[in-house]
Amino acid sequence: MIVRILTSLFLGLTVMLSHSAMANPATSSPKAEMQKTIEDIISIAGAYPDDAQKSTRREKLRTLINPKFNFAEMAKRSLGANWNEITPAEQKDFTNVFSELLARTYLSKIETVKPGMVDVKSEQIELPRAVVKTIVTSKGDHFPIDYKLTYQNSSWQVYDVVIENIGLVANYRNEFSGIIRKEKFAGLMERLRKKIE
Repeated sequence: MIVRILTSLFLGLTVMLSHSAMANPATSSPKAEMQKTIEDIISIAGAYPDDAQKSTRREKLRTLINPKFNFAEMAKRSLGANWNEITPAEQKDFTNVFSELLARTYLSKIETVKPGMVDVKSEQIELPRAVVKTIVTSKGDHFPIDYKLTYQNSSWQVYDVVIENIGLVANYRNEFSGIIRKEKFAGLMERLRKKIE
């Protein structure tokens, strides 16, 4: 299940927010920003399509999407109660490793994005949070994906993704809690680092 969720997520994350900052959350539209970013990602992927350009392509894509993840919030929520059981240094280390894992997995998936794969349906804004509903089509399958965002640092940032009523953060929290119970926090970090390698 986790593999399917992650695959759907990183195909769906092509609708991340635009790199440009928004001045006022009361007048900005997460839906419009997402639609703009679809064009930006497709443009970058199209400008550097060859394997020889892979490094440049991923560097530009990462520059585009990095500011649009609230990795610190995602990391904290993914550990749940275990977050308060580790030291500030361990919290920082976990956030860095977890963010790197998400970013690398994402970059490996968005290179396959094509026009028409993502349909941005609607937005619901209750400041400072918002939900943007999308439908992602991949290999004939359709996946409803809801993006939960919060307005921070003059931009909308994703802090959770819900795929077919399954929250990414909650899914990670359940998985990580099981690992920590058996292998402690050090065991979890070892597993995450191996995934990155």
